[in-house]
Amino acid sequence: MGTDASSNYVEVNGIRMHYNEIGKGEPLILIHGGLFDANFAWKSYYPILSQHFRVLAPDSRGHGKSTNPSMELSYKLMCEDIVALIKELELDRPLIAGYSDGGQVALEIGINYPEVIRAIIVGGVLAEISDHYSNSVKSWGIVGPGKADFDKFHESFSDFVPLLEEMHSVHGVDYWKELFVASSRMWLDPDGFPKDRVKEIPVPTLVLHGDRDEVIPLDDPLRIYRLVPNAELSIIPNADHMAASANVDAVAPIMLEFLKRHE
Repeated sequence: MGTDASSNYVEVNGIRMHYNEIGKGEPLILIHGGLFDANFAWKSYYPILSQHFRVLAPDSRGHGKSTNPSMELSYKLMCEDIVALIKELELDRPLIAGYSDGGQVALEIGINYPEVIRAIIVGGVLAEISDHYSNSVKSWGIVGPGKADFDKFHESFSDFVPLLEEMHSVHGVDYWKELFVASSRMWLDPDGFPKDRVKEIPVPTLVLHGDRDEVIPLDDPLRIYRLVPNAELSIIPNADHMAASANVDAVAPIMLEFLKRHE
């Protein structure tokens, strides 16, 4: 099966959500990381996962082709978007896989709406803000919540800027800056992270993490793994915070083995 997915829109939770769909079988929702869109994060996984599942990969609110009239972002709000998508499409307890911000959203679904899902994969996640995480995020050019130094961002991610402009082009060439500022508030909001509430997740959970994640040290996913009652842990060797998109050959088989056990 190829990588060509259908492009679809649905009105949910006050936004017009765009999502890609490919494959047949039990539903699997893929949730991408911050500043990305679904295709950038997951397109390489489509031909692998769609052989076994009906894959749905939404653009999170304000990302890619999805709208966000209020420009408000929080993991709880994006969790509610995904739950609304599940209900609107009448999906029968889908599997969920998310990385980075997508993983944080998946954690919130597992905590708040476990009855609507079968299992979750969470990659590149943390339970609460640490000094290491805060300093890493600020090194991207975030001065504080809602404040950005775009010169610093350009210095660190000059090759990434054209991709951001392209991914979010439907909103305007400089829209990504607005998204970055809105995301900074979410990334640095201590109340937006689950802390020990992850122990309330009852569904099977696979915690994925790169062994060289420069943003989130291994202590964070280990804490989540130890707190979630029905958790498994997989550490990806020689992988940083971009483990999912940069290590498809290593990550996809691990995801697939877990997903097939819980479909």
